[in-house]
Amino acid sequence: MTNKYSTDEFKIDQIVCIDFPRDRRREKLHLFAEVIDNIPISSRCWARPLAIARSNPESFELEFLHDLRDAAQLILPTHLFRYALDTEVIPLLSELYNPTQELKRSENAQSILYQFISDLYQLRELDQRKIN
Repeated sequence: MTNKYSTDEFKIDQIVCIDFPRDRRREKLHLFAEVIDNIPISSRCWARPLAIARSNPESFELEFLHDLRDAAQLILPTHLFRYALDTEVIPLLSELYNPTQELKRSENAQSILYQFISDLYQLRELDQRKIN
């Protein structure tokens, strides 16, 4: 779950992603966010959450799950993020900003985001225990 890119490589307004392995079927959750700024002194990235999507390795497609545009902004370690691929971002943004489709924003966006980040840190803590 680490990223080889340094903080100053993310550009403002760039879409980034945090991947989270969800279960034994190798399904993953992805938190997509827009970079607001970099905080190089602490190797952190200030980002605006956009959405959580699920991927299935058999279909190579993302399934949109939650619109997080109303959730709080994040400041997280840069190494958690990776560049989002165009093939991920274009379908996601077209779904989020499609004027002909009434997309229901997640009413509980903040709690969904909190749960994702909490689960991510619990997994990282377990990984650290296995290493030590």
